[in-house]
Parts: sequence; C-alpha cells; structure tokens
Amino acid sequence: MTLIEYRNQFFQTLDSKIDKKELEEFFFWLIEHYCGVNRLKYILDQNYLVCDSQKSNLLMAIQLLEKNMPIQYVVGESEFMNLKFYVNNKVLIPRPETEELVSWVLIDKPINKKILDIGTGSGCIAISLAKFLKSSKVTAWDIDQDIIDLAKKNSSLNKVKVLFEIQDVNSIKTNKKFDIIVSNPPYICNSEKHSMKNNVLLFEPHKALFVEDKDPLFFYSKIIDFAKSNLNANGSVFFEINENQNQSVSKLLIKAGFYDIELKKDFRSKNRIIKASL
Repeated sequence: MTLIEYRNQFFQTLDSKIDKKELEEFFFWLIEHYCGVNRLKYILDQNYLVCDSQKSNLLMAIQLLEKNMPIQYVVGESEFMNLKFYVNNKVLIPRPETEELVSWVLIDKPINKKILDIGTGSGCIAISLAKFLKSSKVTAWDIDQDIIDLAKKNSSLNKVKVLFEIQDVNSIKTNKKFDIIVSNPPYICNSEKHSMKNNVLLFEPHKALFVEDKDPLFFYSKIIDFAKSNLNANGSVFFEINENQNQSVSKLLIKAGFYDIELKKDFRSKNRIIKASL
C-alpha cells in the first residue's frame, strides 16, 4: 500500500466523522508517527510504499478513530508546553487550558520554590514546571501506581527530576510544606455528561473528570484544607476550575483565609483558572 492509497482510504472512511481540517492533521500525525514521513516528504513522495507492520498500524488507526478514540490514545502520545508526553486511557489527554494554568505559574518566575502538583496524571503539569523552573523542587501526587509509573516514564522522557508519590486527598499523609500547590482536579458534574463528546465519554478516565452533583467542590475543599496547614508563608495555590464554579471556589478560598484571589480567562474567554495566596 502506498501513502496516497492510505490517504484515500483514510478520508473516505472518516470524512463523515471528523472535521476535514482536523482529519488532515490526523493523517500527517499518523504517517509521521508510524512511518517517519513528515508533511514535506509526503508531498515529494506520495507513492511511498509502507511495509506490512506500518500498514497494519495505519489501518488499525482508522478503525480506532472510527470508534471515536482520541488520536492521542491511538498513537499513545500527546504534546504539552512543546514537550512530548506518553498517554493512555488511565490519564487525561493534556489540554490547552491546562497549558495556560502552567504558564500562569511560570509568569512570576519562582526561584528555589517547593511545588506540589495534586492529581498529576500524565505528569504534564509537574514535568513542565520542573523543565522550566530548574531551581525549584517539584513533587507530584496521584492515587494509582500505574499512573505514577506513566508519569515517571514521562519525567525520564523529558529529562527532569520530579518526586512522584501515591497520595489520596481523602487521607493525605505528609508533614511536608510547599510554596506553590497547583492542581487540575475533577470538576465536571455528572449531570453535565450529556454535553460531552463521545471521544471524551468513551475513552478518558471518568475519575479524573467527573464529580457528584451534590458535592461539586469536593476536591477543591480537600486541597484547600491541606493547603491551609501545608503552605509556607506567602504561598500560593493555582487551580483549573469549571467556569460555572468560579464564584464558589473563590468563596471557599476566602473562607479558608486566602487573599489576592485572581481569576483568569482561558483562550475561549471563560474563567477557567484561579490563583490565591495565603
């Protein structure tokens, strides 16, 4: 099979399921990932003949995309802050708004700080902070050993040192103090599932996405309670939040004694990030 033949089959099968512009990007992502053929090389040699193993992977990718699997899970990797991360269906796919969360932490150029990432998943937040804040010490927590193992793999891939630990916010066991606590916890109410796309609902881990409607701020409450006693003087918290909960999270922070509370809009002009000091 040549790449032009694969392209024809790829578009014919998926054209009705995926936006054409996105489909174009997916095609080039796949042929570079599986065949090492970038956009320019494809243009110069559309009759490039793929080997049997490459053909098998490329055809399997069509089947998986047809089932709504996110392209990042198909190839097993994603990009975040211009860094590469391995991903699987135990962790969320890193998103642009989370890049904005990390960028906000980086703006102040903190030096020699102790930073904690709660609910690290792929490790994208912790690893990016460690990459760009070389003088700071970064710790990252999650509840599952498989998740921690993947995050460690990403840490090695990006050549940074992060201390990964298994911790559950329901029963945090540490006396360590931190200067910055950052988290992108579950914040989508179960009642909002109907508005989610199938590529999210069917494949991304629900534990990392959804919370009970009766207690939508559960994780923020737990993390804020921990931060009250485990943040150093003038320490800060940074959260990614549900746009519908920005006032509720602000009130939680005020009640806990935090000040200088700031909301930041994401690239869609929605209040999705919050910062506060203690």
